[in-house]
Amino acid sequence: TCRLRSDTAAYWAPTLFVNSRAVNPLGATVYYIRRTSGPIQAFPAGLKVIAGDATATRAQGARITYWLCGRLASTSLASCPAGFRSGRVSLVVKFPNCWNGTSLDSANHKSHLAYSTDGACPASHPVAVPALAIVVRYPTLGSGPIALSSGGQFSGHADFVNAWDQDTLERLVARYLNRGGRR
Repeated sequence: TCRLRSDTAAYWAPTLFVNSRAVNPLGATVYYIRRTSGPIQAFPAGLKVIAGDATATRAQGARITYWLCGRLASTSLASCPAGFRSGRVSLVVKFPNCWNGTSLDSANHKSHLAYSTDGACPASHPVAVPALAIVVRYPTLGSGPIALSSGGQFSGHADFVNAWDQDTLERLVARYLNRGGRR
């Protein structure tokens, strides 16, 4: 359903359950943004990564994942305002944006990427790449216990596999995220 036919990448997030019934999402939006001050590179072809922790039993922090209750951000659905179930709820997962420069994957599908701090990548992961943010939108939730298929409301995570048309991705990164370059 991507608008850009050259975006054939894979994006995945766990199913949301309310009262033990799967909730069909209304849709998802994937943002490619910049979180570093220097130039960034396009993801290498074939890069795989998981953001978030499927085994988390407490909030992971807004740097990684959080819920949107209407427009209010919350690391816990329990802290959403009263009546939030009658409005839209979204799961937001933010991906790391610094790559080690060599590995397309790792045993845990995470350690080859890291999050930047104060606009800079750590020395262990010196290559800045786009920061993905996936927002999965759900309809009114109704009543009953809420859990992700991975276990509980705190296990928010998402997967990404870069299968873009690489030339197009590189042009888009240069044009929009690096503000110039090759067109």
